Amino acid sequence: MQARFHRALKRNMEWLDEQLGLSYNDDVITREFSALGHDCAMYYVDGMANGADMAHHILKPLLRATEELSGRQALEALLRRYLQAPEVAACDDPAQALSGLMRGQTLVLMDTVDAAVMVDLRGFVRRPVTVPQTESVVVGPHEAFNESLRDNLTLLHRLLPTPKLAVRMCEVGTSFPTQAALCYLRGVCKPSTVDELERRLQNAALDHVLTLGVLSQLIEDDPFAPLPQSASTERPDRAASFLLEGQALILLDGTPYCLAMPMGFWHLFHAPDDSYMRWQQGTFMRLVRMAGALLCLILPGLFVSLVVFQPITMPMSLLTNIIQSRSVVSISLFAEALLMLAVFNLINEAGTRIPGLMGSSFGLVSALILGTAAVDAGLVSPLLIIVVALSGLGSYALPNYPLSLSFRIGQLIMLLAGGFLGIPGLCLGLTFLIMRVAGMESLGEPYLAPASPRRVHNPDLLLRAPLFRQRLRAYLAQPEAMLRARGRMRRGGGDAP
Repeated sequence: MQARFHRALKRNMEWLDEQLGLSYNDDVITREFSALGHDCAMYYVDGMANGADMAHHILKPLLRATEELSGRQALEALLRRYLQAPEVAACDDPAQALSGLMRGQTLVLMDTVDAAVMVDLRGFVRRPVTVPQTESVVVGPHEAFNESLRDNLTLLHRLLPTPKLAVRMCEVGTSFPTQAALCYLRGVCKPSTVDELERRLQNAALDHVLTLGVLSQLIEDDPFAPLPQSASTERPDRAASFLLEGQALILLDGTPYCLAMPMGFWHLFHAPDDSYMRWQQGTFMRLVRMAGALLCLILPGLFVSLVVFQPITMPMSLLTNIIQSRSVVSISLFAEALLMLAVFNLINEAGTRIPGLMGSSFGLVSALILGTAAVDAGLVSPLLIIVVALSGLGSYALPNYPLSLSFRIGQLIMLLAGGFLGIPGLCLGLTFLIMRVAGMESLGEPYLAPASPRRVHNPDLLLRAPLFRQRLRAYLAQPEAMLRARGRMRRGGGDAP
């Protein structure tokens, strides 16, 4: 690797041509011309830079220049007078210039100048800001992140127009680095949080980090933990709320969502609608989600353990109906439950992979046909189908997709525990899961905090308090920034005198 640019344009071009493989690579365009009395060369990746802007901001002013300059005088003239683009910078590091070129910047080289001029005229095709796909709301903004890192940062700056919003750019990946951004609010986010995240990003030892899903696995505290250790969102408004609570965000070029760390278990049950609704409605929806999580986790295992091991605890009329419906079923209830859960997960995965409206139609038709055929064939009982359907609806009620998958895995564990050991096995499995989650951390913060261990926090955890009582930030913020409202908030609106 060449350490510095040479003053001779020919040597610099030979090095760039070798690194870019221009003898067999037709994707990088070279434009040679003369300006300021010397030979010049311009490099750009086809499709990554805007051709009209290059002609207007680079070629036109340089080709019309009449004076003759060389060396540092020529470099200063390029930077200060001739190149009319908003972002122009000199770079004497060939590796950095090559990296900028591959990210869409334009390189301008001149004979007698031992540096490259990087001009930001990126104009590659990207998806516009659209409606959120997985976090749709009834009340609230309808815009989502896209795959452009700069667009995503612009959305954050628009929502939080304050100089306290700090953005630290970095690269992750060893051989083929990807540009990332670490965002936080100065004075609100703890410095230890920012330092620890920077350290983990620098130590992400992988040759290429394609998406945030890969990066989250490299920076998480415990790779064997049963639940996600970072909160993800595709909504700029929710990302801004994370920043206001003292969390830090990670955005990656090419990924249409961001990660928030540290986070707790309770963050996973929050949805964007909660903040836009009245506190009674938000609390009700969170309780519905919690009920859905419990149904998903323990209902199949509880049903099997009660019918097989403790039928005496069930009402006689219900037990009679179960026995009658199972009189034509040829397999055991435990195997029947495993079969139905496997079929449900298979239909769900197939419906997810089928594009568009066909996915939901496929899932509905498959469930109806397979369910009816299985009952008629005597493979399953109707009541078990109801149990599996209720547990499936409970998993769909969870607002976080990784959390939903974690609860489905836990559902199988609880079914195995209840199927082999009954109610004691179910209680034992639930106890082990709670102990495992209680020992988890996210960026060094306890996973179940502020409930366990107890921390001073904003009264917006599982139950949502009225807005005029939410005067504190989350426990993740700096102690001196915990107070959200400087005045005395009152129910009539505004601050009391």
